[in-house]
Amino acid sequence: MTEPYLQVKNLNVSYAAIPALANVSIDLAKGERLAVIGESGSGKSTLAMAIAGLLPKQARSSGTIDFPGLSHSPKPGKDIGVLFQDPSGSLDPVMKIGDQIAEVAMTHQGISWIAARVRAAQLLDRVRIPKPLSRLNSYPHEFSGGQKQRIAMAAALAGNPSLLIADEPTSALDTVVQRHIVDLLDELVREAGLTLLFVTHDIALASERADTIAVLYQGRLVETGPTVRVLGEPEHPYTRALINTHISLDTPRAKRLAEINVADL
Repeated sequence: MTEPYLQVKNLNVSYAAIPALANVSIDLAKGERLAVIGESGSGKSTLAMAIAGLLPKQARSSGTIDFPGLSHSPKPGKDIGVLFQDPSGSLDPVMKIGDQIAEVAMTHQGISWIAARVRAAQLLDRVRIPKPLSRLNSYPHEFSGGQKQRIAMAAALAGNPSLLIADEPTSALDTVVQRHIVDLLDELVREAGLTLLFVTHDIALASERADTIAVLYQGRLVETGPTVRVLGEPEHPYTRALINTHISLDTPRAKRLAEINVADL
């Protein structure tokens, strides 16, 4: 059996005695794309931040998070790139975008500032920011929401990570821009052979882009497995309920929306 790239065992996380995750265990193979789905408050982002090593100081955790696929302890920024939900919050508003990307590259790749600026321009071009060289000295407020997320994507990749964690990276964007960002993210992950963990409430997105799915409910992992199996033949009642709440564009407006009845779970 192939050794997993990432292995989470019996992970518990709480905030001020309020549990956020309870006994969560998952394995992630090198190059695998895992979608973590569930309602708001189910613990998806907490799981992502725990794996990234970015839990807030007030969080209390137990269990283990190991990286058998690495020969050393992972470092956020270098081994693990993180793409956050709100690009405006993840970019420094008073720092030029070229400097922000170059700082990550210089810190984690051990290259000179000049070389880091060159890498920043290359990454901006790769995420399809027009005229990348001339935009190195621009500030975040000079870009649209979709462009800011592309810039944040470039910064997340600047350290040349092997794992990319994307925490609902499209939820703050409109539908058309979401599709472009998802397509670009998928392209970059495949091109670089990255392992991907992405948090989403969008079942359609998970079905299209994930190899495997992990379903969280009230901080507990209730189901995990290959995407086709989990979405096609869900075993847990919460997974079935979650799938039934998904609305497609051709759903009749008069149709009553499905509800998740906690008493049935």
